[in-house]
Amino acid sequence: MRAMRHIRVLLLLLAAAVPPAIQAEELDIINRPVNISGLTGLIITASPFTLPPRTFEIGAMVLSENSLVPKYTLTSYPLTISLGLASDKEIALRTQYVYLNEDPGIKSHGMGDTELSFKWNVLPQPEGRYRPGIAVMATGIFPTGDQEEGTNSVSHWGCRAGVSLGSEIAWEDRIIAVYADSQVAVQDLSDEMQRDSYVLVNAGFLVPISKYRNLQLLIEYNRRAGKDIVNIDGGDYSAVTYGLRLVNERFNLTFGTQFIHKETEGYNNSSRVLGMLSVKL
Repeated sequence: MRAMRHIRVLLLLLAAAVPPAIQAEELDIINRPVNISGLTGLIITASPFTLPPRTFEIGAMVLSENSLVPKYTLTSYPLTISLGLASDKEIALRTQYVYLNEDPGIKSHGMGDTELSFKWNVLPQPEGRYRPGIAVMATGIFPTGDQEEGTNSVSHWGCRAGVSLGSEIAWEDRIIAVYADSQVAVQDLSDEMQRDSYVLVNAGFLVPISKYRNLQLLIEYNRRAGKDIVNIDGGDYSAVTYGLRLVNERFNLTFGTQFIHKETEGYNNSSRVLGMLSVKL
């Protein structure tokens, strides 16, 4: 019920943000909104493409996970600010507020950690060809989370680095996008009790399913492996994410559901509802 209330809030925000005069229009290319990290992509997967230079995109998200074993509900409200730079580069700032309800009746909430990400499309996809574009990515994680409430993911610092690749393929009157990324993450290496390193792998595709190509279907596979420290971010998992995205040239509204297979002992599988709203300025 909490997740549905969050989704209704996103719909109201969209209704207030989109001018009444905007009507469905055919898109020449796929609009490339930001993902939950603030980088252009699907819901979780990052694409190799970047925002146009001097383009700001502001995003508001809701992520709500429900687990039965152990029993808890984890809801986060990420906010992102992204900026397109010259020479196929972009940066993104992400912060979030977190609510955690555990059984029996234990509640905590507070700021989560802050992330600053950078992406550079070092090898753009050639126009009219299938060869994928390639981008390099790096993220710094700053410990702004509330350690007393347990809403932090790192104690001192963390970082991720990796690559993204993908193609946008013309098929009849549609454009199908196929993306994948892989990152290595490390955190708190100077602290013997908190140090950790792990790998993130994501892949997915997007296909328009409406006449004007503004309603799109997204399917992703997500995996995290090698994580030893189980905190607000959880442990190792593999997941499948389904979503629908409604876009025009400036706005993006995305809803998704993620089914999570957890590999950490004592944790059963769970599900997560995701909602995203972003606007380009």
